[in-house]
Amino acid sequence: MAAVLVQAARFLSGLRLLRAAVVGVASMAVVDGLQTQLSAALSIESWTRRNSEMELRLAFPTEFGRRYRIEASTNLVSWETRLVTEASLGASLPVVVKAPAATPHFFRASLFDWEELRAELQAARQHWLANGLVTYHFQFYWRCVNCHPNFKDLVRVDVRDRSIVGVTSVATGEALPPDQWVHYTVEGLFDWIEGKLALHPEVIQVAFDPVLGYPVSGFYDQSSLMNDEEMGFELNSLSP
Repeated sequence: MAAVLVQAARFLSGLRLLRAAVVGVASMAVVDGLQTQLSAALSIESWTRRNSEMELRLAFPTEFGRRYRIEASTNLVSWETRLVTEASLGASLPVVVKAPAATPHFFRASLFDWEELRAELQAARQHWLANGLVTYHFQFYWRCVNCHPNFKDLVRVDVRDRSIVGVTSVATGEALPPDQWVHYTVEGLFDWIEGKLALHPEVIQVAFDPVLGYPVSGFYDQSSLMNDEEMGFELNSLSP
């Protein structure tokens, strides 16, 4: 395991590269007040602080043609995918990571396999189906920039026998007409995630309920070069 730890004022950031070989810490350096502990296999190309955010450009050894998953954590226990790189065209790959300067953050990179993510999605779907829930309700909203307000409103979605039978605004209690339903059943949400995954986006994040297996949150960004096409969702309070 190779690791990079970076500390500047109250900012702590790290990158862990999961590989078969173990590389020990080789050196210590201070760059413009940024204290860094470097492994011989890793380097910091540059760093910038913009107001309350730190931007760090790292480079790490890669295999040609492989993609890498960059994850972030504040506690080294739970990890969130921040981006999936494009295929490496050489022996190393630079990446830019961002985090609030006032909050401790750690980053790690590992080989990314689309089939691995598909397997996680399939396991969660099977977990959900095994519970046998076909009639239930939940609260839901989309997170998006250029989309209709109906997407962003928090609503209650009622499902009966795997079909949506009602969508109600939580704020007003008003039932939305069917032509304004922009929501999915849990099964439909799994299909939506799978469809986005098939596009091989730059970033896709999904979290699942540990008890029932349904998706509780997700985020999709096809490319950082495209503006405002990213989309996410939050699902909570699911009950039979």
